[in-house]
Amino acid sequence: MDLVVKNEIKAEDFVELRKEMGWNEIPVELVKRAVHGSMFNICVYDKDKCIGMGRLVGDGALKGMLTDVMVKKEYQGKGIGKIIVTSLIKNLEEMVKPGECFQLEASPTQNNRDFYVKCGLKHKPENQDGVYLWVRK
Repeated sequence: MDLVVKNEIKAEDFVELRKEMGWNEIPVELVKRAVHGSMFNICVYDKDKCIGMGRLVGDGALKGMLTDVMVKKEYQGKGIGKIIVTSLIKNLEEMVKPGECFQLEASPTQNNRDFYVKCGLKHKPENQDGVYLWVRK
């Protein structure tokens, strides 16, 4: 693999990857608005082919959520998802200034909570089913 990580998502790649994942289709114009409104976007390419992506959406100050983390089926299990999530977290850590605190959450699907925990998020089953991460400086 010849991986390249970019801080942008092309709407057409987003739509195609959602289709491959078996997720509901979303019109390209709506995807463009969603991607534009994201705090951070990550897309991983193998050469020039989009193989995975993810977004961090939120208010830009206190709270956000990881969403749309997707990896093409033939690339799953090869660390691509972890690259996406840890890249988004790194962008967030660079944004948070000393004295600030930001809560990052994720809502795992398809029993992938352990994946997010391996990426650095925490899980407290007695409080919630999702996972979270406080980024403090």
